[in-house]
Amino acid sequence: MKRIPLVVILLLVISLGGGCASRDDVLILDKQASSLEQQILNLKDSLEGVKTDLTKRVEQAEKKMDTTVKPIHQNQANTLAQIEDLKNQIQNLQGRLEAFEYKQKREQNRLSESFVRDLKDLHNRVQRLEQPPSPPTPPVQKPSPSPEAEGKVEKGKESGRESLEEEKEAKEPVKEKKKAKAKPEELFKEAGDLLKKKSFGDAQQKYEEYLKLEPKGKFVEEARFGLAEALFGAKNHEEAILSYQKLIKSFPKSTLVPEALYKQALSFLSLKDTGSARLLLEKIVKNYPKSNQAKLAQKKIKTL
Repeated sequence: MKRIPLVVILLLVISLGGGCASRDDVLILDKQASSLEQQILNLKDSLEGVKTDLTKRVEQAEKKMDTTVKPIHQNQANTLAQIEDLKNQIQNLQGRLEAFEYKQKREQNRLSESFVRDLKDLHNRVQRLEQPPSPPTPPVQKPSPSPEAEGKVEKGKESGRESLEEEKEAKEPVKEKKKAKAKPEELFKEAGDLLKKKSFGDAQQKYEEYLKLEPKGKFVEEARFGLAEALFGAKNHEEAILSYQKLIKSFPKSTLVPEALYKQALSFLSLKDTGSARLLLEKIVKNYPKSNQAKLAQKKIKTL
């Protein structure tokens, strides 16, 4: 819609008012109208400038928000991906531990059956030795033997007596072994001495005997750790991992747990399982930051 100039409006007012205004008045009014129009145009320009400036500021703010928010979203996505990866690694580690436990149970059952067979066989042999000798058969009336035959008979009797004496001597050590059963405390001490001497096989056997005799004894915690150490020293890494795990499950608040976890990590490294080893090392640093094993774990992580 076209705007009607102020001059025209004023002229109409003047003409309607009776034509009393002079020419000078008309010129003055025209100047004032022109001035008002110029002011309006200036205001429009100012408003356009303000609008443009505000638009630029809004665009800059949006760009700034994009540059700030996008990294945050990216970091969140990366963190979620890392958490998911850790979950998968933990599940994998748990699966390996379960497989090791199953393998160990199967091996223990096989060894137990073999041990039972050997024990039964030994028991039967002892019983045979302890049985009294069968009574001699009554002599048969025969013609009197020659001197040479009598000599042979005497030799046979002497050899029979010697065999009986040998059987008695064989019985005595077996009985002595039955009487001389080692006490659990002595087994535990012997196992520790053998472990210090790096006689890992004998130490393992002594620790296992102690744990069978005293499954809830006062040295069970140390015995389980010692058994795991013997397996680790013998480089039987799979069974060592499981043995350390039994200690951790049975005594989760033990001061030996950090070292058990560290030895598990070293065992996994020996088995070329770097992922599982890293998880255990990071767990030590996180859960036991003040332990000596935490410092060792940090150094080991840097080498992986």
